[in-house]
Amino acid sequence: MLRLLLALFGAEIRSAVRRAARTALLCAIGGLLVAMSAVFFLIASFIALADRYDALTAALIIGGGLLVLGLIFLLVALMRRQRRPVGFGGYGAYGAYAAPPPAPAVPPAAPLAGGPAVPPAGVKTVLGIAAGAALIGLILGRRV
Repeated sequence: MLRLLLALFGAEIRSAVRRAARTALLCAIGGLLVAMSAVFFLIASFIALADRYDALTAALIIGGGLLVLGLIFLLVALMRRQRRPVGFGGYGAYGAYAAPPPAPAVPPAAPLAGGPAVPPAGVKTVLGIAAGAALIGLILGRRV
């Protein structure tokens, strides 16, 4: 029994590794082709600018544009690398040392300022919401 389970587990791992290797190879080939097309686009841009202006001005325009674009990417990468503050939405929001969430000022079952009291949700409503959330999670999980 254990041998059968290990064989199934090994086959599943081999299949997952093959899929990952194919995906990585396709991504590498696609990245290489995109990089080559970007180089040819830059060459064509240089030729078009050199016809309109001189070659030095064309090189300066393309170099400056690439510098600005590279600096924007570096700034975005640096901003993403910074840690978020601990608290709502950050790391450790409900960790061992985080403060408990504050109690609501009005109890949830109390009506609002003279308005009609909201009846509690029925079983069908709760099950419908849970089924919708599960379906959305399944759809979004498949796309990742």
